[in-house]
Amino acid sequence: MDERMTDLDRLAVLDPARDREPTPMEWARAEAFVERVLDGTAESAARPPARRWLVAGAAATALGAIAAVAVPALVPGSAERAVASWTAEPASRSGDQVLPQARACAAGDVAGATTATASDVLLAEQRGEATLLIQRKGGTIVECLMVGDGDRAASMSLIESTDVATLPAGTVNLETMSSYGDGDSQWSNIVGLAAPDVTAVEVRLDSGALLHASVKAGWWAAWWPGPEGGEVDALTVIVHAGGRVTTHRPSQLP
Repeated sequence: MDERMTDLDRLAVLDPARDREPTPMEWARAEAFVERVLDGTAESAARPPARRWLVAGAAATALGAIAAVAVPALVPGSAERAVASWTAEPASRSGDQVLPQARACAAGDVAGATTATASDVLLAEQRGEATLLIQRKGGTIVECLMVGDGDRAASMSLIESTDVATLPAGTVNLETMSSYGDGDSQWSNIVGLAAPDVTAVEVRLDSGALLHASVKAGWWAAWWPGPEGGEVDALTVIVHAGGRVTTHRPSQLP
């Protein structure tokens, strides 16, 4: 090994996005965030708090929910398989059905616990080869997107278990929204809390495409091929509760 290499040089080879050049829009968002940090407004401007995606030992930080920049997630190859097999209508899965994926999620670097039981799974959906999980991991609620039996995963911490609140009737909030990748392998996700009477949530992209989110145990979540999760208000969230339907842009959600 070349002793002249710095620690950053050694770590750079682990970065799955090291050869990717951010778009002008991503640079603009990142620069705006830095400016908010410098002038002390970042805490109030970035809503909800930044999340950390971890993949195959590498990590990157997403800048907030609405102005999220693309971040490393599924490793190359897995993303293509997930996107190619994606379906607009998810299949609901029980904790027992996704226990291998839940255990693989728990074994990741996010939060503390390294094991999982079926009861730790709060929400699980399957779209093609990919399984999205919202589950407890110690005292933290985490999100994982798995491909296959759980050997490939993207994960992030969402909220501490003690911070999960009951929302007013008929409402949802937004915990995180982001996108990753380029071209045919680009994908987005959106996750939030849902009031007990919310029976369904749909996501309508500005392109006109409509997809169904999963709703269970006070959470709603969805992922889809495309860049909209990293763009400002490029979609509409449609909430069904008690026979009433409301629509919201992400920036309008608490």
